[in-house]
Amino acid sequence: MKKISSIMTILSLSLVFTFLTTNVRAEDDAKIRATYELFKVMKLADTFGQTITKILDVQIKQRPSMAPFKNVMKKFFDKYMGWESLKTDMAKIYASKFTLDEINKLKAFYQTPLGVKMARLMPELGAEGAALAQRRMQANVGELTKMIAAEAARLKGKK
Repeated sequence: MKKISSIMTILSLSLVFTFLTTNVRAEDDAKIRATYELFKVMKLADTFGQTITKILDVQIKQRPSMAPFKNVMKKFFDKYMGWESLKTDMAKIYASKFTLDEINKLKAFYQTPLGVKMARLMPELGAEGAALAQRRMQANVGELTKMIAAEAARLKGKK
């Protein structure tokens, strides 16, 4: 009798575990599907392509000697940073950071005029932000060099 009770307990726990994992998987699948819908509304395929182009343009503007290699660099970036290569992983990231309700709210936002504008301007904003950061770094790289040299001297003095 005790053996039957143990078997029943194990079967019950197995059923509960199966139900829970199936429920979690169904919720995760729903979040992934909703995330892909969000990406479509946000036009991320277009946004990623535009962002890559704008980043390359900024790089070439700062290093004109790289201009002959723009097409090669574009192919490389499209291969590893393009939408098709990243969308599955990006969906997993979004699904891990947002609830299904939040994903649906984001989707609703990106269907508004302000959301459409935000999605349209994201590549430009990203490129301008990256260019700003790069200009600041270049303007102050001397300070960083001095700070690294001072820390290296300090660490050397500790030995």
